[in-house]
Amino acid sequence: MCPETVRQPSAERHPVDRSVAVAAISAWLIYVAIYAVLFTLSERGLPIAIRGALANGIPDGLLALTAYRVAARIDRRRAASRGLLRAHALPALVVVGLAFAVKTLLLWADMFLVRGESTFRIAASVSAWQAFISSLLYVAVAASAHAWLTARRLREQEAHAARAEALRTRAEMSTLRAQLNPHFLFNVLHSVLGLVRRDPALAETALEQLGDLLRYAIHVHRDGADWTALRNEWEFMEAYLELEKIRLGERLRVSLHVEPGALDQTVPTFSLQPLVENAVRHGVAPRAAGGRVEVDSRVEGDTLRLRVRNDADGSPAKESGDRPGVGLHVLRERLEVLYRGRARMNVGPTADGFEVLLVLPRDAGGAENGP
Repeated sequence: MCPETVRQPSAERHPVDRSVAVAAISAWLIYVAIYAVLFTLSERGLPIAIRGALANGIPDGLLALTAYRVAARIDRRRAASRGLLRAHALPALVVVGLAFAVKTLLLWADMFLVRGESTFRIAASVSAWQAFISSLLYVAVAASAHAWLTARRLREQEAHAARAEALRTRAEMSTLRAQLNPHFLFNVLHSVLGLVRRDPALAETALEQLGDLLRYAIHVHRDGADWTALRNEWEFMEAYLELEKIRLGERLRVSLHVEPGALDQTVPTFSLQPLVENAVRHGVAPRAAGGRVEVDSRVEGDTLRLRVRNDADGSPAKESGDRPGVGLHVLRERLEVLYRGRARMNVGPTADGFEVLLVLPRDAGGAENGP
């Protein structure tokens, strides 16, 4: 089995949406301009109108920013739609109250410190209007934020689904190429041909194994399955090893162990056979003396552990010009997409060989019936 450079998946980052920022700033400027026009029409003079517009616009701008942050925090908690009003009730009350207090403070400062007036009074109707406008602004911003965040999440989910489908297709085609490339078929058919006269029963078994291998791959490709029970992957892997035993003979020694409870666990399709193929092609086939491949599967706590080991020294030997590690690289990407960081893949040398260890959450994808 060849070494593979272990690459940690990068954390997902949401790029700043400049169009949203520009739209928010433009909306705030329009909001302040409307206040300035209203104050000007009330014959208060342009300087007073501008200061009054800013005294109303700055607190409401901060209110809008706070409403967005509150909505984003609630969205991260995935609050149900019917719980949004309850989740926003207290923050809205506090933020609207603070906005009204800041507006009052700014207007007071303008009247006493700038205009030098000795009395300050705000009519009850004006206070009610300001509270209504701030409340309406909070509702509008929070609703828009939830709509935008939901749309962004749906876009991300669609992107993840598209990437998972692309990676699944790559894995399928990689596996099909590995089984159907002329070199592989030539070796298998050549081995079977030699058995026809010497051991017809074994030749028939080999053809049946090849049929099982192709039938499973075609089933996965036809149904577009991303998940399957481990027993299906295990049988697929065994069919592959039987064919390789025909080709390599006594040079290939295999040790398989699986706990009965592990067979019903759900795993990604084409997750086990590429590991075994990598072990055979790069850890056994290039060596004149051959080698041993060990496959072990067990359930530990809430995880399923799949371990594939060979007794090679871990050197990146190649066979037939194959580039080592491609199957492992594709599998690592699929695990990242399907499990969102909850699966682990450890690749590296051991004291007596080389191994790959998959640690998967149990039943993450839901069990499926195999072919």
